[in-house]
Amino acid sequence: MSVIQHGTPLPFDTYGAISGVFMLFMWIMTYLFCIILLEGRLMSRKTATVIYLITFLMGGILFVAIPNTLVPFREVLGAIAQREDLWYLLPAILVVTILFGSSILVGRVFCGYACPLGTFQELLSGFNFKYDIKQQRANKYHINISRKFTSKIRWFFLGILFFLAIVIGISILPVIDPFTGFSILRSPFDKALWIPFLILLAVIISSFFFYRPYCRILCPFGAFSAFCGQYAQSKYQRTENCTECGLCEEICPTQEAGVENNKGECYYCNRCIEVCPEDAIILNLDSE
Repeated sequence: MSVIQHGTPLPFDTYGAISGVFMLFMWIMTYLFCIILLEGRLMSRKTATVIYLITFLMGGILFVAIPNTLVPFREVLGAIAQREDLWYLLPAILVVTILFGSSILVGRVFCGYACPLGTFQELLSGFNFKYDIKQQRANKYHINISRKFTSKIRWFFLGILFFLAIVIGISILPVIDPFTGFSILRSPFDKALWIPFLILLAVIISSFFFYRPYCRILCPFGAFSAFCGQYAQSKYQRTENCTECGLCEEICPTQEAGVENNKGECYYCNRCIEVCPEDAIILNLDSE
């Protein structure tokens, strides 16, 4: 038995194909553009904000949550729950595998700048996760969550999704997919969209107080991307100009700015670069 069939209301009849192609397009364009900006130290706060807005407005509003990295997971879990063959899912699996590959190369650039829900959370986080250290210290309305805690919740939640699909034959991901909540803008009276919309609303509200709550706690793609990202060949590192003042570690919303941190949860928000008094943080394209 499956809670939802593949007939969930979607903006296009060929949603999967369009999502996959557009997802790859967004990944390639974002990869090239953002890497050029990040490596050249040209990714200012204003530039990043413009990219966030474009990604959110185009992918979230205009294209109704495309790219949606949950689509491949939804299809796989649905096929497992219904005991179907997985061979027809190879294109979707290939797309998400390529995205995982990008995480190994450059970390969470896709999550940071190409995901409409991720960029929306980033925009909202600016209210309580400041770029200025004095403002951040004075702000009492943000809540930091350790990576150790978010990692445990994330993998536990993912385990539940696969347990329900494999053992019980139920796929609940389509019901709780916040990306689907964007579709309520086109079909406000569709009852099938109310639960995803309420979950999207919960993500929006919590994003004011927790940094990227969905990306760090509940997103299945985020779980695998964080795992791949810790082995990224390109990541931020400190130069010899570093005085070990600790400001970057203090302001980092994911606690990934330490020298020993593997940066798997780094979204290239650039708060560390903004706060560094010695201009001692760079994107190292040759990092191991």
